[in-house]
Amino acid sequence: MKKQQGFTLIELMIVVAIIGTLSAFAMPAYQNYTKRTHASEMLNATAAMKTSVGICLLNGNIDISGSASTIDCSSGKNGVPGKQTFEKNNGDAFEIASDVKAAVSDKGEISVSSGKVYANVPSGKTKGSLPKNAVVLVTPTASKNGVVWGVTCTGDDHTDFCPKS
Repeated sequence: MKKQQGFTLIELMIVVAIIGTLSAFAMPAYQNYTKRTHASEMLNATAAMKTSVGICLLNGNIDISGSASTIDCSSGKNGVPGKQTFEKNNGDAFEIASDVKAAVSDKGEISVSSGKVYANVPSGKTKGSLPKNAVVLVTPTASKNGVVWGVTCTGDDHTDFCPKS
């Protein structure tokens, strides 16, 4: 009786085929996962900007021009920090800024008239596997009870990487 020395060629081919099939499904899922991770990092980095914009909206300096009263919560104004740039040693980079402006009614109610807090990849830089035109937009909605933030994204394949709010 002969001893079996190892696996047959057909057994090895079946194992290779199974591994190839599994990796065909796993790689796209992993790529989307890393994109979402980078976008979530950008979203989390907006926390300080969101806090300062929220304070600006609720306690900000009101500019009165004519019959309209506005609050300018853009980067570098009314206690809102200027544009923030985050760079890592591996070449990853992104910027965070605000261009939020709000209107104040005669009753003192605040409504955001334009702008968002945005995190984007600067021109000529990259952020992991995110597309170069990836932008995470954080939109405030103000009321007398506080500020609520919504998250949207723009860029190529933004549905693959946009974090949920």
